[in-house]
Amino acid sequence: MAKAKKAAPKWGMQSVFPTEVMVRDWDNAPNEALKSGIWRDRAQDPAGLYRSNQAGTWHSSDSIMNRLGDSGDWLRRAFGEGFMTYARAALGHDPDKYELTVRMSAWAMVYSDRGYAAVHTHPNCHMSGVYYVDDNTDDESITMATGVRVRPGDIEFLDTRRGGEFQLTGLRMNPSSVFPYKTGRMLIFPSSLPHYVHPVRGDGERISVACNATFHLKEIINVPDK
Repeated sequence: MAKAKKAAPKWGMQSVFPTEVMVRDWDNAPNEALKSGIWRDRAQDPAGLYRSNQAGTWHSSDSIMNRLGDSGDWLRRAFGEGFMTYARAALGHDPDKYELTVRMSAWAMVYSDRGYAAVHTHPNCHMSGVYYVDDNTDDESITMATGVRVRPGDIEFLDTRRGGEFQLTGLRMNPSSVFPYKTGRMLIFPSSLPHYVHPVRGDGERISVACNATFHLKEIINVPDK
């Protein structure tokens, strides 16, 4: 009697070290109040700070949310909800085992003609986010050398796995990922993920608020009754 042939083993696919970027478009956000507060902050400190911002870009000092009144309180809650959601959805936070708190620091960015942000990460924190207060630009999208279409002012994240040196049309081997900006949109992402902002063009301003978050976990210990 002939022996039955063994079935050939099947390939298994497992995702290793995935990187999630969380996106939400907020409705009825207080963008006009946020914009007015940011312009007021800029008038009081026209020089601003220099970090990753380049050319026609103004960078506020930290803790901008503390200087924006009620709209800053709304933004703090929105960022807080985003960071908490990311921790539970992507990082596996169990609210029954650990109490999670988050410490945030934020600053405003105003990009005018030719303004951009160089490639950077956000050190000394766990997560980062950006909220687009005003997308006051109307420039056409352009095609990059990689074939990706971007709009001036778009944020682009870079692949940290060093695989982008070898590209092949038809395969998903692009070394970067572009996220279009729009008023009311918020992104949440790991602080270690390299990113930059393409130069803005034209007379309008692209206004955003960036935020860093540091998580603190405290184990929940249930003491049994005597």
